[in-house]
Amino acid sequence: MKKFALATIFALATTSAFAGFNGNATPNGGFQQGNTAIISIQQALKLADNSMVALEGNISQQIDDDEYWFTDGTGQIKVEIERHVWNGLNIGPNDKVRISGILDNEIFDRADIEVLRIEKAN
Repeated sequence: MKKFALATIFALATTSAFAGFNGNATPNGGFQQGNTAIISIQQALKLADNSMVALEGNISQQIDDDEYWFTDGTGQIKVEIERHVWNGLNIGPNDKVRISGILDNEIFDRADIEVLRIEKAN
């Protein structure tokens, strides 16, 4: 019986010693990130390279297989949306969408956004 009690105490002690980050955890586990505020294309173009951005507007035209023009009334920017990001979503030029992604804003190249998430806006 003593061996069982000692084994149980040891298991509990070592389990809690290896516990992970617990702040802001979601009910099903994982990391809960704060919402990125929606900004305009004009504002995004002033941000540093590799900034996370969220924009709302329309995809006005397809350039090639995974590149599109995105507009929001303040400007136009090229966005790259890989096939898996669409996740079965069908969008037309008149559909308002919300995109989140990484801004590629290098000094000698025109800025674009690698889209990580796209959804229809309300």
